[in-house]
Amino acid sequence: MFERLVGVVLLIGALVFALGIGADFASYDADRSVHVAVVADDQELIDLDPGQPYAYIGDDGKLYIDISENNDNYPDGGGLGISPDAKYSFDCMFNVSNHLWEENVTINVTITSNNDLVKLYTNDPDEASTSINFNVPQGEEVCVGMSFDGDGKSPGDSIEGQLTIHAEPAE
Repeated sequence: MFERLVGVVLLIGALVFALGIGADFASYDADRSVHVAVVADDQELIDLDPGQPYAYIGDDGKLYIDISENNDNYPDGGGLGISPDAKYSFDCMFNVSNHLWEENVTINVTITSNNDLVKLYTNDPDEASTSINFNVPQGEEVCVGMSFDGDGKSPGDSIEGQLTIHAEPAE
């Protein structure tokens, strides 16, 4: 019995030794740097550009939509907001452009609003939705319109919301 046990141990030892000889990669450690610049919306490769005076790039580099007299771009003679229970649509509130340096790379863009009273569209305000999806060919831009619904709102109320924009190469 002892001889058998010694034979099995020797066999296992030989296998471990044989496997160890065949492997010439033990480990590799390296430190590498990653540099990503965070830039304003109007300086990205995928650009968000204001198309209406109600849209602007703030000092923090973010795109803002402000239909009130608090907007620095408030047009002379413009209204103070939207009317209660009325719908407003603004074509080309902002543009999404594709400035990627790779040729023929189309991007697929999805924009989602977190407020049912703030909707988006590309062509027809009657088709406005809280989520839209479109492609932007390299070197081109797509105009995004916005619809605002004052349903159930009273003077002095505000409509707050946030847009989430996701872009990736189109398949």
